[in-house]
Amino acid sequence: MGDQKRHAPPTISPLMVNQFPRDMVPLLRCNIDSGELALAEEVRSDAGGVWDAVLRCRTCGAEFRIEDGIVCLLPDRLTPEDQHEMSIRDTIDYDCTNPSSFVPPAEGWRSLLSDRLEVPEHLDELETLPTSTVVELACGDGRFTSLIAKTGARILAVDFSINALRLLACRLPGGAKVGRVHADINQLHLASGAFDRALTLTPLDSRDERMNMYRTIAHALKDDGRYVGSFEHDDLNRRLLGLPLMRRYSKDGILIEHLTTKRMRLEAAPYFSKLCVRPIRPRVPFVAKLPPGLAFPLLRLVAALPFVRHFGELLLLTAQDPVRLPVEGQHRSGNRIARGAYRSYMHKKNKKASWGEESV
Repeated sequence: MGDQKRHAPPTISPLMVNQFPRDMVPLLRCNIDSGELALAEEVRSDAGGVWDAVLRCRTCGAEFRIEDGIVCLLPDRLTPEDQHEMSIRDTIDYDCTNPSSFVPPAEGWRSLLSDRLEVPEHLDELETLPTSTVVELACGDGRFTSLIAKTGARILAVDFSINALRLLACRLPGGAKVGRVHADINQLHLASGAFDRALTLTPLDSRDERMNMYRTIAHALKDDGRYVGSFEHDDLNRRLLGLPLMRRYSKDGILIEHLTTKRMRLEAAPYFSKLCVRPIRPRVPFVAKLPPGLAFPLLRLVAALPFVRHFGELLLLTAQDPVRLPVEGQHRSGNRIARGAYRSYMHKKNKKASWGEESV
């Protein structure tokens, strides 16, 4: 009787709850010392995943909970700005009182026209495969997560709005392989070299936070992995009008920073060897009043023009070849001719080629 209760699925409610997949637990790391996490106690679970459980760090013994299928890794301490943003996200942007399908507004960054300009650009750069393991930071309520999930990829979806993660469960396609994590990007640790793709849609609010995010992503990506992120652009319109680099989306709203292409390259370069940055989603006056069949081709044309494209409101970053720190004693491929000559020289001296082990 006890075992039946332990493994019983949760009662269906208006807000559907997805399990956290068992095979995604090894992707997570402890907030304190980056140690591996393991399932220590399962309260509600089945063979595929868990609804409620306790995770324990194999190194320091710290414990974290899985509640209603969401891994709770949010730290006890957040910056005042993070607390402010989280409050806005939970109470305004992602209100869970009446969960339903998302309806695009007529205007704004989540409008149908904006999505047609922005979403395909991200997904085309991401190039997700059914075999891919993806980490999505600042996933929100699943604007991109649900589309990536349709490819069959496994997704670790991270956000610090608990309501966003709850709404995400309602908006995923059937059979989606998604693990939801309630965490702060700046204090998140992930398994090294475990992900094929990474996606972010947040400018964060400081250079230090962005560089910490780049470092986390580079560490988590495989050597042939790819990172795609979009950031608020210090576009030509803002520069001509002298508008501030730092602003809030609205009065007392979320703080954001606008970046130039040069600034973004400088910040990401220490962590990725191959970078591509380009403006997307150009701002054109009165275009929203045009019929969609005319507005969309016009904006696509503007985005392709060499000068006018710098009016793009977003910068799209594609980063590859994550930079690795050198490992003590790890040999490189070297030069075949030089290695052969050295081997012959040592052979003539009746000595074994020690390849760096000899004393200098």
